[in-house]
Amino acid sequence: MNHLVEKKNLLKVDNISKKEKSENIIKNFQKNPLYEFTSPEDYFNIALTLTKKNKFDEAINIFKKAILLKPDYVEAYFNIGVILYSTGKYLFAIEVFNKVISLNPNYTSAYNYLAISISKGSFLETKPHLHSSILQLLQKKNIVNPASIAKAVISLIKCDPVIKDILKLKDNPNLDDSLINIISNLSDNKLLIELMCLTPIIDLDLEKLLTRIRSFILLNIDKIQNKNEIIEFQSALALQCFINEFLYEESELETQSLKILEQSIELLISEGKKPDPFIILCLGSYKPLYSYKWSQLISLPGQYEKVSKTLINDFFTEKTLSSEIPTLQEVTDKISYDVRQQYEENPYPKWTSIKLNPEPIPFDEIIKRFRLKLINNKIDMSASLNVLIAGCGTGRQSIDIATNYKNSKIIAIDLSLRSLAYAKRKTQELGITNIRYMQANILDLGKLGQQFDIIECGGVLHHMKSPMAGWQVLKDCLKPGGLMRIGLYSDIGRQYVVKTRSEIVQLGLDTKKSQIQAFRNNVIKLQKSHHHDLIKISDFYDLSSFRDLVFHVQEHRFNITQIKECLSQLDLSFCGFMNNDEINRRFKLENNNNDDEYNLDKWKLFEEENINTFSAMYQFWCQKR
Repeated sequence: MNHLVEKKNLLKVDNISKKEKSENIIKNFQKNPLYEFTSPEDYFNIALTLTKKNKFDEAINIFKKAILLKPDYVEAYFNIGVILYSTGKYLFAIEVFNKVISLNPNYTSAYNYLAISISKGSFLETKPHLHSSILQLLQKKNIVNPASIAKAVISLIKCDPVIKDILKLKDNPNLDDSLINIISNLSDNKLLIELMCLTPIIDLDLEKLLTRIRSFILLNIDKIQNKNEIIEFQSALALQCFINEFLYEESELETQSLKILEQSIELLISEGKKPDPFIILCLGSYKPLYSYKWSQLISLPGQYEKVSKTLINDFFTEKTLSSEIPTLQEVTDKISYDVRQQYEENPYPKWTSIKLNPEPIPFDEIIKRFRLKLINNKIDMSASLNVLIAGCGTGRQSIDIATNYKNSKIIAIDLSLRSLAYAKRKTQELGITNIRYMQANILDLGKLGQQFDIIECGGVLHHMKSPMAGWQVLKDCLKPGGLMRIGLYSDIGRQYVVKTRSEIVQLGLDTKKSQIQAFRNNVIKLQKSHHHDLIKISDFYDLSSFRDLVFHVQEHRFNITQIKECLSQLDLSFCGFMNNDEINRRFKLENNNNDDEYNLDKWKLFEEENINTFSAMYQFWCQKR
């Protein structure tokens, strides 16, 4: 939702000339396109007009004439970037938004577009001039979800000649001899350090290197703990391992050494001594520090405030918050109980930062932006909206909606109390006040005695014993004419997961962390054909996501024909899919009638020819008749 482009909103500028003067300038330009204007603002207004007429190449040339007269014309650069982005020239757009940020480091819209441009692709060559802007982007609060750009940023980091040379050594048996220097060089790459502190590193080469470094530090802790150049990197490594939930492979020697380290720390604390931050960070890169009885007795120096908060304090904050969250009714059916247990052990998804919309949007405007086809256009979505998030997990979706839907009041439910506590903590940290969290099963929602204007249920129904039973309850909670956004797994797009889940069943694996780790390590070593799709996605790189992906206790999958039948049975009208721009563009090349995008039979044929169309999930809106 935050990544939509709408030209009429993007091409505004505060210092535009008065309407009459602007019209005269444009008329003069139309009469004589070769006329040389002396004012950069005149060229700017002409370029805006050309842009609105979709004459993009001409518009860019005229914006450039404005820049020749005014080299620091930030708005002209920005609008060139918007055109490049909207026409799919993402790498060129990145360069332009980088220029905008260099001219004005506080230009928020440029950061927004830099983020979505980066998320569209990857880098094939080193571009050191981009590092500063991307670093600022990651360090700014609530401008970007780091996970959305992680893959592209990692591709940029791996183009760095120093990093490239280091990665060539990752399999070298004598790597330990060089690791002190390697750690120092890695610490110099501020972009890598920042990314490690924010989101899982979704790259097997870097994962292997970080695994070796973690082991080296532990096994040589007495020799290197006083080396200052390692401590910054060790902080980032501890945060990265916490974020990916200690997914990295661990040898028997490391396990034995950890026991010795745990005993030595416990002894120091029992004697009233303060353990060195370095050894605390070393332990924190293998195990959650909050799990130790002594965790609240230690205090790390001020520069490790983020580490203390993330690895220790947040857990106890969530523990307090969980006691404040109401429960609608105790879970009784077995499947719901098992699903709840999974997310109590592994709250999902874990996230550190999120993109927030600075200005909530009226829902009528959202309907237009997503081109939703309504059967009842008389519903009033302009006043206060009562919204239900059915299965909010750790709160990323509910927070996104709370800051996007204008005048919204949200009830967000989930089976997992631990996930809800995580969500509530993040909500409070962001100062959001229009969300009420509750522990509840979808099947029990009738007991709320409430009906909603909007219900969002993404990726939940397919984990129920009977998805249709849950969907029926949601429909009953929806006002007539109300809208519902649903997310369901695609059977065609998820075949690589089906094959992997079949392997897990054949091996008789359970959901113990050790077995999940061992299976994942085996996937990395074997890399069968269906494993390649698995390794490409971000869910492969942290424990909760990987468990949710292939070790889930309950999973149903759908096809478009089944969705069509479900909608018919529930008397719901299909309003449109939530696809990215590229999928919609490809679909419209073959289906260019106005109503084709609302024709599920057309989408069925398209998916059969493009099996990865819904590899993440079907996400669509429907309306209660």
